[in-house]
Amino acid sequence: MKPVPILLLSFVFTQTALCQYHPVQQKAMVVKRMIELNHLSPRAVDDSFSNRLFTSIINRADERRLFFTDAEFKSLQAFSLKLDDELNNREWGFYNQFSALYQQAIKRADSILLKLTAKPFDFTVNETVSTGKKDAFVFAADRPALISRWNRYLKFRALDALYDISSLDTTGKTGIKTIIAGNELRVREQLKKNEGRQLKRILEHSTGLEGYIMELYLDALAGCYDPHTNYFSPQGKQEFQELLSTEALSLGLDLDENEKGQIIVDKLAPGGPAWKSGDLNKGDILLSMHWEGKENKDLTGAGLQEAYEEMEKASEGKVIIKVQKADGTSKTTMLRKEKIQNEENVVKSFMLEGEKKIGYILLPGFYTEWENETGSSCANDVAKEIVKLKKENIDGLILDVRYNGGGSVGEAMEMIGIFVDEGPEAGIKTKEPKIVYLKDPNRGTIYSGPMLLLVNGQSASASEMLAASLQDYNRAVIVGSPTFGKATMQQMFPLDTMIKKPTQHDLSRDMIKITTGKLYRLNGESAQKTGVQPDVVLPDAFDGIEYREKFKPNVLSSEPVARNSYYKPLPALPVADLAAKSAARIKADENFKDIQRIIALMIARRDKQETISLKTDEYEQWARQNDKELASLKGTGQASGKLFKTGNHTADKNSFVNNEYAREINQQWLEEIAEDIYIQEAFQVICDLIKLRTP
Repeated sequence: MKPVPILLLSFVFTQTALCQYHPVQQKAMVVKRMIELNHLSPRAVDDSFSNRLFTSIINRADERRLFFTDAEFKSLQAFSLKLDDELNNREWGFYNQFSALYQQAIKRADSILLKLTAKPFDFTVNETVSTGKKDAFVFAADRPALISRWNRYLKFRALDALYDISSLDTTGKTGIKTIIAGNELRVREQLKKNEGRQLKRILEHSTGLEGYIMELYLDALAGCYDPHTNYFSPQGKQEFQELLSTEALSLGLDLDENEKGQIIVDKLAPGGPAWKSGDLNKGDILLSMHWEGKENKDLTGAGLQEAYEEMEKASEGKVIIKVQKADGTSKTTMLRKEKIQNEENVVKSFMLEGEKKIGYILLPGFYTEWENETGSSCANDVAKEIVKLKKENIDGLILDVRYNGGGSVGEAMEMIGIFVDEGPEAGIKTKEPKIVYLKDPNRGTIYSGPMLLLVNGQSASASEMLAASLQDYNRAVIVGSPTFGKATMQQMFPLDTMIKKPTQHDLSRDMIKITTGKLYRLNGESAQKTGVQPDVVLPDAFDGIEYREKFKPNVLSSEPVARNSYYKPLPALPVADLAAKSAARIKADENFKDIQRIIALMIARRDKQETISLKTDEYEQWARQNDKELASLKGTGQASGKLFKTGNHTADKNSFVNNEYAREINQQWLEEIAEDIYIQEAFQVICDLIKLRTP
């Protein structure tokens, strides 16, 4: 008989050994092992790791501190430095206790909600709630204290809703007391529905309550290695895999849930209605949906399936979608379902004609992601638009990648190659000690004229790779605010230690997304954590909130390496002169003064702790003052002067002749571009660049 291979014996032994453990412990150990095998820089699973994992689990399970009592939390806290031992093949106690307590807590919360919303709220009692940053782990002392906390939370939400109703009277003469009698019941019922929906999303999860808890635990475990390493159950997106089919009418939106259970925009189908609107971006929180001729649907607290069902309600007609952006502001956009054609050129360009004739291209996203290199590349579509713009004899080009969450390495390389003749473009560091430099796959350029890249704090990953390379080569002036700071790459793996290579999504099995590489600039720096620093800095309201990569838990560090000695930068651009001219304009511009004031106020509000009364009159006084501050945050956001005329190139003009919907969408684009103060300033910067370069 032939001898059994040692590898097979090892595998059989491992599988047999795993069978001795709790099923969730088995999966957790495989998740840990998969990450250790493939991660760029796996963390040691020690007491520090254990404490991070414990903190993440509690925050994910009970962020608002409305589920656990203090005694329950402390019984779990006893395990805070033991979770590493459980992952290292030892005892298994935390998960079983956590699962039992969490199931009990969710069911108790459901009972409390039903009880408290069964009768009118009393707004005469001397009660308060606190806002702002709180202590990490402050839980209700016991069940009565927990009920009191829920009661105050619901009363605050009810007063907020009643105040919104009273504010519909723009004269300011209508107060909460005036409308409370006719609206309290309706508000209370809506609160019960919204909060109940969030609890139902957990209680009636597609994998069951125990399945939900297992996913929470395993994803928290993966996230302790870095913010972009994640666990996905087989059920994660299986129900929605056909959503973006090109064979059916679609809004071109793929949704997901964030850690808070909110429905967010996950992907935009290139060329789809959502993509073409220019108003939606990855990470936007879905608030409501209003189909033409139908009742407005509040999606606050809705589950993922409920949101998809609402999207599928109509195949024709217009829908108004309201989202919350990363800075806390809301945005509404009108969409209509279309049949998405993947082969269509989905990148659009425009003409800005003023002192100079400038081409403008907005790229809201790349077509593929870090972990999925398949699919078409948007670089070819950008190249086609540049060719059309060159026929209009443009003097310069603005490429706008604000809010662009990035794409794959391949896409970024192709995009850089449009503007850089030859040479290395970026370095990649994996588990291997040596950095590998990626080279331009094609000789030559499509465009070699004056160029400006417009970025902001939500320009991430591939967008940052593009910005860094163009800046290192002195190929474009980078204008805007520091970028997001994500310079890591991820790949998808099935949850199987015997599979060594990444794979496409397999909806039939557990998957894990693992950070396998870090990107480096040609100058030896990395945009990880710090982002790409613009040559010309513009005030950005996002600077007032903590949302960039550096604020995320378990973020990977950024260490420099030796500069690449083979790349040959172009002659230096006059960035100091451009920055000085721009700074003078910004100092005198009322709109940018508004934004600078917004930043200061947002920082003050971010760090502010308040105690708010839940008595009707006192709450209303606080709310009115709060409204004044919020109104001052808004600013105008619109350009005060017309520096250029916004229009289309000849090819697009011809395509609108017999397409009314395309004309309608195009008109929205033209108006938004003309009123955007950042594009206005970018136009002036590139005009300055052209003049400084002219002999």
